[in-house]
Amino acid sequence: MILDFPNVPEGLASIEFKPERIDFASPEAGGRQGGVQAGWPLWMARLEINRADEEGGEQWEAFFDRLRGRIRRFYAFDPRREYPKAYRAGFDGLVRAGTSAAFDGSATSWSQVIDSDANARILLEGLPAGFEIARRDGIGLKWDASGAAAGSFERRTIARAVLPTTANGAGQASVMVEPPLDTTRVVPASAIAHFDRPSCVMQLLPEESRLGPTGIGRIFSGGGIVAVQDLRA
Repeated sequence: MILDFPNVPEGLASIEFKPERIDFASPEAGGRQGGVQAGWPLWMARLEINRADEEGGEQWEAFFDRLRGRIRRFYAFDPRREYPKAYRAGFDGLVRAGTSAAFDGSATSWSQVIDSDANARILLEGLPAGFEIARRDGIGLKWDASGAAAGSFERRTIARAVLPTTANGAGQASVMVEPPLDTTRVVPASAIAHFDRPSCVMQLLPEESRLGPTGIGRIFSGGGIVAVQDLRA
């Protein structure tokens, strides 16, 4: 079972949503600091929860109860970028380039290329002409787990734009992203690239997460969530 994150972005005081890396330093005699990546970067979320009324507090408490510590997973996204910066209200009125079909937030195809400087670019097709992608806009990738029902899309990850890009008149865009996607072992070519609520699957770190008490006046005192991505094929 994978749970949905509570739809209460106004209940969050602060948000940290970023790739967590494990790197080893490799210093050289000349002073150069080399770096070696260990494993694949995973998304980490650190969310501070605001004080809330009784109803708001109960939503968070029920969510924590259902997670059962680190046993169950949930779909996590950056509440600051449910949609691209230029389209915060959604994609109403946009059509795919060269067609009359409404744009639903997903590309018709994608691929990743790594250049000679190890920069990752996601090549997208099927976007609206002139579609704007800003720094820190997320590109979600979703695909079916092995043996799962078609269209369940239980496997998900995110790549985030680090340079602004605009789709050309044919609806094609080349977006530099971090972190690169592991297309060899994890993300299949059949995954769908999309811009609507790009999400990943996360597990709670209960030893670093907490919910504060609810006072006699029934005011929930807030708390914090720390979670890490569960990235698997």
